[in-house]
Amino acid sequence: MKQLLYLFLGLFLLTSCNNEEGLGGSSSLEGYVYNVVHQDDSFVFQKDTFPALGKKVYITFGDESNVGDDTDAGLDGYYRFDYLRAGNYSVYALSESVDGQKHAEIQKVKVGAGLNKAPSIYIHSGKAYGTAMIKGTIHANYYHNGSWREEGFGVGVRVYICHAGEDAPFDDVRAGAKGTFIFQKLLPGDYIVSVVTEDKNNEAVDVVSSGIIEIRETEKIYEIPVTFEVIVTV
Repeated sequence: MKQLLYLFLGLFLLTSCNNEEGLGGSSSLEGYVYNVVHQDDSFVFQKDTFPALGKKVYITFGDESNVGDDTDAGLDGYYRFDYLRAGNYSVYALSESVDGQKHAEIQKVKVGAGLNKAPSIYIHSGKAYGTAMIKGTIHANYYHNGSWREEGFGVGVRVYICHAGEDAPFDDVRAGAKGTFIFQKLLPGDYIVSVVTEDKNNEAVDVVSSGIIEIRETEKIYEIPVTFEVIVTV
């Protein structure tokens, strides 16, 4: 009697183990992964989407956090996992921001018998991914030998940006048409934008700053609400 009981318990445990998510089954899971490339120098957060050829796709079993298996996306971003048991799975690929930080783009899938399809995975990359912009304008009064000549857009005026709490700028640009300037590829943080203004006789200069600009959201243009007023001697 005991032998029959042990045999029954052994068969029950073996069957239970075989029903858990993982490899060793006859089901398959397929899907596609796409790479959303965030282009820089577009000034409008332009994004282009391509099949993520060669990108690594990972799968986890049930509630586990460890990687159960991985594969490389092929043509058209297609991937497939075979020999799965029925159950719950997660498939993911990795996005990478400009500072090298990676995070998983996850799709959860319930796998049944036969071939199963996962929702498409979209990963993100590119120099503008995870960044924001700061935009402003400059108005200039032009003087020559101490006399006012004209006023207009501050075209060509150099603009500087630094991290709040630091004195040295880490980047600079020149104002373009209509005195507009834009700093791109800025990570979340606090920044100060400044310009240099001369006096009427070109004998002294002063720094005009924006105050602290707090970037908390990405894919957003932060516009400086006040126009920089500068004097330029010519």
